[in-house]
Amino acid sequence: MSDLGPTPARPFLCLLLAALVSLAVHGGEAEKPAQAPFPFLLATLQVMDPADCRGKALEAEKAEDWPSALTAWERVIDRCPATEEQRAEARAHIKPLRAKVARNADPAKARPWKVLVVIFRQLDFSWTDKKGDKIEVQKTISADDEKKIRGSVEAFGQHVFNLSSGMLRVEADFKVVEEPLTKLHPNNNGTFSPAPHLLRPALEPFIKDQPRDTVIAYVKYNGDKGPNVPAPYVAATFGSIREVGGAGFIMVPWHTNYPFPGEANGEMEVHEWLHQVDWMFANILRYPDAIVPTSDAGRMEGEKRAGGDEEYGRKKSETSWMGFYRHIMEDHITRQMWSEATMRAPAGRPLPGDVLKPKK
Repeated sequence: MSDLGPTPARPFLCLLLAALVSLAVHGGEAEKPAQAPFPFLLATLQVMDPADCRGKALEAEKAEDWPSALTAWERVIDRCPATEEQRAEARAHIKPLRAKVARNADPAKARPWKVLVVIFRQLDFSWTDKKGDKIEVQKTISADDEKKIRGSVEAFGQHVFNLSSGMLRVEADFKVVEEPLTKLHPNNNGTFSPAPHLLRPALEPFIKDQPRDTVIAYVKYNGDKGPNVPAPYVAATFGSIREVGGAGFIMVPWHTNYPFPGEANGEMEVHEWLHQVDWMFANILRYPDAIVPTSDAGRMEGEKRAGGDEEYGRKKSETSWMGFYRHIMEDHITRQMWSEATMRAPAGRPLPGDVLKPKK
């Protein structure tokens, strides 16, 4: 487990365990992207030459044919065995072109990303502190709390639709577990996690024979009876794991002050979900890992830290990382890639990322 955050200024922490490739559950028939409404999508896999795509993009820009220019630059990223320098040039052109090209505004035409949202109504938990005293807490997600969580998920879904150029939509299915949760996973630093292996019995009825792309579990950690439960992070993310039927998993030790001051509603969910997206494109669809950066790679303007995204700098006047997430979703990830997004690889079919691998 690692403690990852874009910068020390970032007000919440996250945990990325997406490297658990051995736990990934693949297979199953993925839905085909709807090709007819979107002429810029490719119906079949096709290896392209980056120099040829670049030439077509520049010609289209000269003719002020912005849709064709955007499509050609996107091909450099999603269908060409390009170098990072070639992809960087493509991203530099894609950024201004996004604003000049119409996006899909009809959610019905977007590819669904199926999200199960599980709200654990009550936490009835106890632990022994360092002094040997027993600490007992009871935390209940009230009607107002639930409304706030549902609003966060709705905002998250709107961000996904908007920042994927309308190519992906969140289909959220809400479930509430009324039986009190009595166990949390103890960590070595005195904190406790709503770990998936402990939540699995309660989640099982909701995931059996119902394939999901993401499962999000909310457990309240503050307020009500007793002190706040010590939490190691604001939220934590896994890649595809068996505990939730092969979906990605986000566990949220929820506090009533989410989102933090200055942050966008749904921002925490976007940050955690982008870890799954990063993992999914590399491990499910097999795109080169360098194409999609981690959502922890944000830098403040002028910052030179190792591992940060050099193309984006958050201004000191900004109170949120949503600008960086927009950069990931609009500049690094193409509309074609969004149209293919799935946590379950199509069985028996070539994967789009395979065409980008160098031939031996």
